[in-house]
Amino acid sequence: MVSGAARYDGHSEWYDEHFGAAHRPAEELAFLREALGTGHGQVCVELACGTGLWAEPIAEAGYRAAGFDISADQLRFARRRHAAVARADACSLPVRDAAVPVVVGMFFHTDLEDFAAALRQVARCLRPGGRFIYAGLHPCFIGPFVNRMSEADERQLHFAPGYGSTGWANRASGDGTGLGGRVGFHHKTLASFLGAIVSSGLQIRDVREFASSGVVLPRNIGLVAEKAQT
Repeated sequence: MVSGAARYDGHSEWYDEHFGAAHRPAEELAFLREALGTGHGQVCVELACGTGLWAEPIAEAGYRAAGFDISADQLRFARRRHAAVARADACSLPVRDAAVPVVVGMFFHTDLEDFAAALRQVARCLRPGGRFIYAGLHPCFIGPFVNRMSEADERQLHFAPGYGSTGWANRASGDGTGLGGRVGFHHKTLASFLGAIVSSGLQIRDVREFASSGVVLPRNIGLVAEKAQT
């Protein structure tokens, strides 16, 4: 398995209800808008677009978005939001080499085993000087090794061994969303997460951490990486 089966099939209505536009985290939304800048009608690829929850800020920035996802069920919703969508594996994108200026990815690195393979595809299809914008769960602070469900009340976190063990989790991710229990959760250390980007040849230009309702430690992480000019 390269990027994983379409594990969101059958869960899309629940997912869209619980993670829909009204629930998009504000810090991450502001980060995406800042990193996008102005598109001037250029094409932006959204990788693993899911139900298209992030289509609106991409379109508002002036891009023509094309969303790709392996789940046909998720794309039923994405078609209502993106101008164009296609079913495709994140590790085998049907996009020409050096064809797009911006690729966006939001909250998908825990959904596939080979994040590095997806990043190689991103690097391949980006133009020289093009940008990859990503936000997702923080590898250090969200995972099966930490329970954050009583964080707001107790003002503390409960950690257990397991951060260094990458792979598919055999128990819930501990963030209280219930998503991992439905579709699975592939834990990556911070080193393997960032290493996948670096090994693709992309150059990290900006890294952010987002509280996202966390009161003790951040819950999410964002970054912008560029393809070198030739």
